[in-house]
Amino acid sequence: MGDGFGITIVSILFAVFGIFIGFHLGEDAGGRVRGTSGFFAANLAAVLAGSFLFMAVWMTGYVVLGMFAIGAITGAIAGLKFGYGESVGPWKFVDRLMTPEARARDRERARVKRAERERARTGASEPELMSVADDKKKAGK
Repeated sequence: MGDGFGITIVSILFAVFGIFIGFHLGEDAGGRVRGTSGFFAANLAAVLAGSFLFMAVWMTGYVVLGMFAIGAITGAIAGLKFGYGESVGPWKFVDRLMTPEARARDRERARVKRAERERARTGASEPELMSVADDKKKAGK
């Protein structure tokens, strides 16, 4: 096993590290995105930033580090979807393939995210929650 095997292993490790970093950055950015157009703009920004990073790495001659940039792009795109929490664009197809329980869970997460975004947009306070414990005791007597 020569240098090619070592370079391959290091490239894979850089790609995994890029996916990890990109996913966390994308997830943070996806939580701050407002609306579907903002989601697609964030995806475009992730691809462009990763492409510029890849070009910069390629110009330095450290081609193995290019795998970090490719991993960062893929991780950021996946992280944006998870951070945004709704099924949009091509992710709708992927989400439809999942089990009904996962779809119900995703719908609930999306509903909560929409409510949070709406509260943040309108400046509304947190909804007041009522306790029904006393009503249950009275009904049982």
